[in-house]
Amino acid sequence: MKRAKVSIIGAGPAGCVAALTLHKLGHDVEVFERDHFPRYRIGESFLPGTLSILNRLGLQDRIDAQNYVKKPSATFLWGQDQAPWTFSFTTPRTSPWVFDHAIQVKREEFDQLLVDEVRERGICVHEGTAVTDVDISAADSVTLTVREGTETRTVTSDFVIDAGGANSPLARQLKVRRYDEFYKNFAIWSYFKREDPFTGDLKGTTYSITFEDGWVWMIPVKDDLYSVGLVVDRSKAAEVKELGPERFYRETLAKAKRATDLLGDAPMVDEVRIVHDWSYESDLFSRDRFFLCGDAACFTDPLFSQGVHLASQSAVSAAAAIDRITAHQDEQEQVHAWYNRTYRETYEQYHEFLASFYTFASFTEPESEFWTKRRISEADDDRLNRKSWFERLSAIDHASEDWSVADFRDRASTMIAIGRHQRQELSDEFSDDELNVARVRWISQLTKQLNSIKRLRWNGTEVRLQPYYKIESTSFRLEPKQVLANENGQDMTKWPLEESHREVFQTLLKETVSYKDVIRQLSELDRQELSSQIVIRLMEAGLVSGFDKNDQPVLIQDRLRFDGVGVEYEV
Repeated sequence: MKRAKVSIIGAGPAGCVAALTLHKLGHDVEVFERDHFPRYRIGESFLPGTLSILNRLGLQDRIDAQNYVKKPSATFLWGQDQAPWTFSFTTPRTSPWVFDHAIQVKREEFDQLLVDEVRERGICVHEGTAVTDVDISAADSVTLTVREGTETRTVTSDFVIDAGGANSPLARQLKVRRYDEFYKNFAIWSYFKREDPFTGDLKGTTYSITFEDGWVWMIPVKDDLYSVGLVVDRSKAAEVKELGPERFYRETLAKAKRATDLLGDAPMVDEVRIVHDWSYESDLFSRDRFFLCGDAACFTDPLFSQGVHLASQSAVSAAAAIDRITAHQDEQEQVHAWYNRTYRETYEQYHEFLASFYTFASFTEPESEFWTKRRISEADDDRLNRKSWFERLSAIDHASEDWSVADFRDRASTMIAIGRHQRQELSDEFSDDELNVARVRWISQLTKQLNSIKRLRWNGTEVRLQPYYKIESTSFRLEPKQVLANENGQDMTKWPLEESHREVFQTLLKETVSYKDVIRQLSELDRQELSSQIVIRLMEAGLVSGFDKNDQPVLIQDRLRFDGVGVEYEV
């Protein structure tokens, strides 16, 4: 097997996961980290999918030994006068690496754990070594200029992964970063000494709490420590300058009564910190011999704790892409196209998810600068004109008489209804089981809608199988697969499919076939649950439409989705 030499910039989660994955795939790796560990970082709350990646990389014993706070869910006091609702991670454990919980960590300790594991596997990590220049002009190599103390030298490798965070040297050098006009926020936070107020199913949960000027996060980390942060509009920066960070933080936090009720008289035990300009993306994520990962590539907003997961997922994807290109040089262009597409789609899933929840809360909170700016109320919102998910929404609006932005807001309402508590206030009486009634009701309603489809239509004149890639779940190798598509460039990439699946949908071009007919045929090829998901995903992708007995369209509301939770992880 051909071995690649890969330089990695940054030893945070993205850099370490990339290094461990490349090592697993048999390549040579060297990591360059500007700081010395341990070093402070924000981002203490994870998703189950992150644990899944680390488990498959062989870190489970090391993680278990740390006795991290177990995170069963994320709980929201989202919107004024709204009952609490919980996004539960409960899911069937279909594989050893599928998790029904995440963890809360101190990042300085967790990141040190990753670096220690990288070193123990024989990978060289240079701390206190800044990358000052990245030369990507050669067709078959990359040259880094690195500075360690007063010494400067160059390092040549086959590929480079920039996992250098928000201060990414390569993203800055390439000038590919675009700041997000919709999420013009900044965060200001500190830590409080507070024992978890709950002992039942809310123990270990993360809280997101709206108030007039924005929202508050509350994350229980080790040793009865709570990370408490405020997300506010960037216009508040002048007020911070006038009052000073600590006074601004204390006075603004005091406005968030539901957060202060949870904190009680807990003392603040750390300094106040601020981060600005955190919402951005890149024009491209990879090309030729370089890949951007994690915060070097993009960051949206911390509402759903996706930062470390996006870093880890992109790191595995970049490593798998490098492995594939090394073995199949003729596929370089296709592999880069796959990496750029999947990364952007994952980022946009989070972006869309967050926009819907912000829009929902904006209709419940008092009119304020923060919430007015976070509301989507028209289909030509120029802050979102480069987002493909918003272009899709706008196209639906222009094609029908319905105001699709209202439907977009209602998608958040649907998810909130599924997780809504039975009590108006947070209570230790809450049990995850009490959400089952709403879950069953939602599934029953969806099933009823699907079963009412008497005719499925394939939207196009051809049912095609087109080439795509998928990462194999245990080896982490990038493998060529095929996905369903039509002649207009629409496809459904969630699951790779085969000729037998194509033939099922080919019949839609010739015959009247109901939803039940298609499910029966697909069930002979796949398990029942996956069969229905295939049809739903095809409908969401615009490849298939459904009609009832009166030949009226059956509209299945697109689900708000993002990677890192449930049974089917993207990586």
